[in-house]
Amino acid sequence: MFATLLVRNATLCCALLFPLTMLHAQCNFIRADSPNADTVIFTFGGGGFASFGCAPIDPTYWISGSGMSATATFVVPATDPAIRVWGMNSDDIASVAVNGLAYPLNSTTAHYDPKVVCGLSPGPDGVVFVTGNVTGANSPADGNFSYQDVFIDAIGVTSITITGIAGAGWGFVGVSVDCDSGEPGYIQGLGMGHEAMYPNPTSGLVYFPDNGGGLSMVEIINGQGAVVKVLRGVVGSVDLRDLPTGMYSVMIEADRQRRVQRILKL
Repeated sequence: MFATLLVRNATLCCALLFPLTMLHAQCNFIRADSPNADTVIFTFGGGGFASFGCAPIDPTYWISGSGMSATATFVVPATDPAIRVWGMNSDDIASVAVNGLAYPLNSTTAHYDPKVVCGLSPGPDGVVFVTGNVTGANSPADGNFSYQDVFIDAIGVTSITITGIAGAGWGFVGVSVDCDSGEPGYIQGLGMGHEAMYPNPTSGLVYFPDNGGGLSMVEIINGQGAVVKVLRGVVGSVDLRDLPTGMYSVMIEADRQRRVQRILKL
């Protein structure tokens, strides 16, 4: 059975650079080298732990080049979990998968807290989102000795995998769960609960339970951030059979409130 993944950022923006930065009041942070089997289990591939003279992140799981990865599997599905990365420069690029599926990072699907400097880190940003991936904002010549929490704006997250694509090296530090989001504008329910659409995945029709007189608008957004379908006055269901296979964001609007859900089209 597939867990429904609901993207929580109600701001729909197709830009892939400089997403919203937020500050979370409190989180339960679990280091990659100290897993808590009651909360999260870490698995690693290709890299290794190393220390770099920054106490808050040492030792960090060091990833360089392509193919190395770290996976956090949550015992209980998480809401708005975060992965902490350290030392990413502009040549360091990594992709993210959520619940085993590619999860493009952009201003609709994720955000990050302000960076925490641990050494020399010029410039205002530690990481940015580019073409769905996470990368450093500083050039290798400038260096980036800071760490940053990258939040997955979704509920029902059972696992997160971050995989190196390119670069001289950067660190995966751990994950944060049970955060106070402080995120304005997120609408929890619209009277439909978390299971707003079903089935998920779908090969065609998706249904909206308990939507009363209908939804004022539904927008379907592909993995590149393009709006591929706009429907108004939706009652009951939406037909996705004409769309290619892939992961989509579905923006649901009712009673002047919006929310976004991710859905896999088979």
